[in-house]
Amino acid sequence: MAAKWQIVVLFLYNSGHYLKAEKTQQVGYAPSVDCQSLPQAGYPFCDTTLPAAERASDLVSRLTLEELIAQTSSIAPAIPRLGINAYNWRSNCVHGWTASGGNWPAGLYWTVFPAPINLAATFDRSVVLQVAQITSDEGRGLHNVMLSMYNGSSTEAAGLNCFSPNVNLFRDPRWGRGQETFGEDPYVISVLGSAYTAGLQQGEDPGYLKVAACAKHFAVHSGPEELRLGFTAYATTHDLYDTYLPAFKSQVLASKVAQIMPAYSGLKCAGIPQGAPDCANPFLLRSVLRDQFGAPNVSVISDNGGVNFVYSEQHYTSTLEEAAVVSMDASTDLDLGYDAVYPTYLPEAVSDHLVDPAAISDAIWRAFYLRMRVGDFDPLSMVSYQSIGASHLNTPQNQLANLYSALKSIVLLKNDGTLPLKSVGVAKVAILGPNANATATLLSNYQGVPQFVVSVQEGIVAALAGTGVEITSAPGCHDVLCSNMSGFAEALDVVKGADYIVMVMGLDGTVESEGHDRAMTSCGGVAQDNLALPGCQTALVEQVAQSNPKVVLVLINGGPVSIPSLFQNSGVVGVVEAFYPGAVGGTAVADVLFGNYNPAGRMPVTTLESTADLLPSTNYNMSDPPGRTYRYFSGSPLFPFGYGLSYTTFKYSNIEVAPLLVSPCQDVVITALVQNIGALPGDEVVQLYVKPPQALGKPFLPKIQLLGVVRQSTYPSVSYSVAFNLSPYAMALVDEDGEHYIFPGEYMVYVGGGLPETSLEVSTISSVFSVEGSSVVNVKDCPNSPQCLACN
Repeated sequence: MAAKWQIVVLFLYNSGHYLKAEKTQQVGYAPSVDCQSLPQAGYPFCDTTLPAAERASDLVSRLTLEELIAQTSSIAPAIPRLGINAYNWRSNCVHGWTASGGNWPAGLYWTVFPAPINLAATFDRSVVLQVAQITSDEGRGLHNVMLSMYNGSSTEAAGLNCFSPNVNLFRDPRWGRGQETFGEDPYVISVLGSAYTAGLQQGEDPGYLKVAACAKHFAVHSGPEELRLGFTAYATTHDLYDTYLPAFKSQVLASKVAQIMPAYSGLKCAGIPQGAPDCANPFLLRSVLRDQFGAPNVSVISDNGGVNFVYSEQHYTSTLEEAAVVSMDASTDLDLGYDAVYPTYLPEAVSDHLVDPAAISDAIWRAFYLRMRVGDFDPLSMVSYQSIGASHLNTPQNQLANLYSALKSIVLLKNDGTLPLKSVGVAKVAILGPNANATATLLSNYQGVPQFVVSVQEGIVAALAGTGVEITSAPGCHDVLCSNMSGFAEALDVVKGADYIVMVMGLDGTVESEGHDRAMTSCGGVAQDNLALPGCQTALVEQVAQSNPKVVLVLINGGPVSIPSLFQNSGVVGVVEAFYPGAVGGTAVADVLFGNYNPAGRMPVTTLESTADLLPSTNYNMSDPPGRTYRYFSGSPLFPFGYGLSYTTFKYSNIEVAPLLVSPCQDVVITALVQNIGALPGDEVVQLYVKPPQALGKPFLPKIQLLGVVRQSTYPSVSYSVAFNLSPYAMALVDEDGEHYIFPGEYMVYVGGGLPETSLEVSTISSVFSVEGSSVVNVKDCPNSPQCLACN
């Protein structure tokens, strides 16, 4: 049943189709830089035998101060005397290449993958890597098409850099941009975020980056959206280094990200007690990024209007000139904005001796160094990625990979045995809900231009084609906000006599989006919790389930939806979490519902009962009661992090830990046996959790941490062994001073299909090991240990 997709698509991936771009004949793309003409042909910056760093230094040395300052804008003008065309730094590729801002020709389509929160739910690095590889192929293709249209000038949304991945932590489920992230866990975000960057940047040609990734939003940033332009977050030193910085550190150390984008918001912490906006924050950009992470050459670009907002929203300075000064001094190299501050105010700041011209030269060196690394200054014939064209967009193979990623992201939250649904012996199926026929909603935000979008209803209709099953439908709610019950009567009428009802409910961009967090809604004037289904959606499901107790609930959303009454409702026989599954999401949902694919996605975020379990969204302290995310939450969640069901069953046994007593700088190896004891083939997401010593007397430390994941397919009755290597860095705990220490004492380890010791039944086994000694050891003193979560 599950084998059809799992084996066919795995074959396509393992065949190497996505590991390198297919080459096609070059079609006259115009170069970004003319290095064939004099005088620049004889200059070192056009000498392809020299290192990129040396070439960038030569170019910067030849620019006037006026030309250098002009290049600080994200809309970098041409330098005709040196044969350099204009370059536009504004491009995004959050889950496929983003269309917004582009002047695309008609008839150009490309792949829109599931949202990053879906990719997080796969718990599968190979899926994320594959999505990013295809995204970079298509991004290169789009760049080349547009380059030829605009005679070598880079245009908005079609550059060779892109503002992705978003590796912020989904700290608060109300946050409108949680859908853009890889969830709430530092380990998962680090590993999957680094995979995304690797997929964008690395390809068949080791001499060039395929696309330059930009990790955002550095660093303590996850709402509230309505306050983001002027808000300053306070983070303890422990939380900063334990929760908010690990994914960015992994971006620098593990995947060598080319660019960083600071957040709009500010940061106040022990390192900068007075606080500062992130793009004007010398502690964040110089002390942490450049010095501690060792990233002197990484380009830093502000978020859109970020330098302006230092003055106009944060009120950190009294003039725009001062905003330019403090941002450049902090090490923000490029000013993203249609009315950039840098080109207007830096000339005056230099004249006033407020900015050292050498700082501007350094900033533009980093910008040109990046452009050298993507091959922007080299002959087209030298850069293999220049052969990627329109024929690489929207291919059948890309769409199959799109479907594969959507299938692997779907989470089964409840099943009384009704799922998978049958078509034999079924006379009538009803489809309800405001998201049943939704298409744009499935694409999340920052989407591309798909040739088609399959709604959930279309997917179900296609799955039942030729079976003779009658399909009836009604929205029930006029829109996602569902403020009244005016559509209920029609919905209750169409479910009469149905063998089962699929209700497609959830959220959309009117409820959660950039600039807009989830708020309370209303059902006929009665307030509904921020985390609940909006408006009267819950009431609709309850009434339908009472009328015909055969409801399968499908959720379309980014942030987790709290449905305690529906989860307990016996008339709701199954719950499927699809998040925002992309352009072929409707096909994926139907394949899961009808058993063409056995779901194995896991919740990348904790689903709380209600906002009563939440602190104010302005509070960034992770351990303040009741605690944020599974690592600190002391209550009982509705659906815990890492939770997900399958149509088959897995059994764990034979856990072994070696050695049982370790020195502080020694690795620990944990092995276990996993067996599919059910009747169907399927994936299991094997998770390793570690609980630190319990007598440390440090309430700010996490209760438990995920430190390993293996997702693997297997057939019924087949067993396999999994092994996890726990490095000193992974088992280290962050103390009050922000340093990573290995504490002596007993550590509990759990291997299983989800988070242990929760109210929902999850198969896990456990063991222990002990770290010897009587004092802590700084992991920096362990010479062979990796120094980031994704470095192992």
